[in-house]
Amino acid sequence: MRAFGYVRVSKARDDMISPDIQRDEISRFAAQKGWAVVGWYEDLDLSGRTWDRRRREGLNRLLDDALAGGCDVVLFYKIDRLAREEEDFHAILAALRRAGIHCDSPGNPNDGSAESALIWSISAALAKYESVKIGSRTRDAHRRLRSTGRWHGGPVPFGFRLERGEAGSRLVAEPEQQKVRLWIHDRYHNGWGEERIARELNKQGIPTQRGRTWERATVRVMLFRPVQVGARELDGELVFGGNIEAIVPLETYEKTIAIHEARRRAPSRQGRTPRVPLTGRHVRCGTCGGRLYARYQRTPAVLYYTCNGKTKGICAAGPAVRAEELAATVEDRLFARLRRAAAPKQRKAPEPLTPLREAVEQAEQALGRLTSMYAGGEILEAEYRSARELQLKRLEKAEERLRRAARQSEDLAQGDVIERMWGDLGGMTRAQWGVLSVQAQRDVYDLLLDRIIVHPLKCPSRRKNPETRRVEVYWR
Repeated sequence: MRAFGYVRVSKARDDMISPDIQRDEISRFAAQKGWAVVGWYEDLDLSGRTWDRRRREGLNRLLDDALAGGCDVVLFYKIDRLAREEEDFHAILAALRRAGIHCDSPGNPNDGSAESALIWSISAALAKYESVKIGSRTRDAHRRLRSTGRWHGGPVPFGFRLERGEAGSRLVAEPEQQKVRLWIHDRYHNGWGEERIARELNKQGIPTQRGRTWERATVRVMLFRPVQVGARELDGELVFGGNIEAIVPLETYEKTIAIHEARRRAPSRQGRTPRVPLTGRHVRCGTCGGRLYARYQRTPAVLYYTCNGKTKGICAAGPAVRAEELAATVEDRLFARLRRAAAPKQRKAPEPLTPLREAVEQAEQALGRLTSMYAGGEILEAEYRSARELQLKRLEKAEERLRRAARQSEDLAQGDVIERMWGDLGGMTRAQWGVLSVQAQRDVYDLLLDRIIVHPLKCPSRRKNPETRRVEVYWR
């Protein structure tokens, strides 16, 4: 049988369970079983509580390759190496079991018995318990580091680089990024907002520490984190004297904090942006395809839908349209559609879902029994492969029927809702529409509206109702 081996360590030490030890134990266990390890996958310096497609690269490559038929067995040193969250652990096992792939471990052998399944469930719960204990110890350690003004580790902040020496690690200034930090503070002192600073940084092509575009929240981190003055915060007080070099003068940082507090206390000129029936999931930019959000623009304050990409400086020709003009245009087309549209026809009743779910469960159980029989030597490899291929086809057909029936049930339910509402919607007048709450109008749009595309206004001088020419409305 072909086996994949999976190795994970949270830190370089990780209780002395090094990647080499895990590989050796998995290889020894596979040799005892007569299995050949045909592929190795690893996630190093990564917590078992992390479940992110962008970070668990080794595990996700293993799942993709295994589910594509690349192996018959998946091996890992212990259960906590696979995952420390119970729901993640059982979800991974279910996906592999559904594909007829056996999972085993030298630290927690799996012979397919009820006792073995119970031990695995208990071990998964204990892995979660140990993870919580580790988190508690880590928080205590971080608090101790903050009390001495020391850096706690992790991703290096923007403006720094990590310097290792005989006395230990130390955060020191990275000159080019330090200039960007100081420029951000200078612009903030000159009245710029966080959004405008982010937009300008994106225009200049300056990436964040992780190579992404700047957001308002990212700029806030640059402005208000005390690490930039060589300090850590503990109980609201700054603690200096650790292993962090100051890259921003303390007086600059204090001036930034004072300006921020003054802006927070200042009364708003325009108040809170009101709730509008058309939201970002309805209105899209005709240039970049991004969302348009309602924001106040200019003085006196006027509510506009503006391209979020243009706000961030990554959409060169993002449109801006008055909220009242866009709402009027969409309302005109809504009432025109209601007058000429007919209620949807009743759809055919779908298959009952319960028997289909039972068929899927039976196919999964058959695959599990087949794998156990092969692992126990009750059937030969050729017979196992032929039977497994047949069961996988049956499972695929059962799952497809279940998905199709679920979609049909959802469509039928939505059609019933629309049919019950159609009489009221079709006879609705503008006066009745005007007295509906914002949420009620939004519910109608969610039901009927697919998307609205707003294109840039190419000829601003031609102001004869330009919104009707540059707004495309698509209905469900």
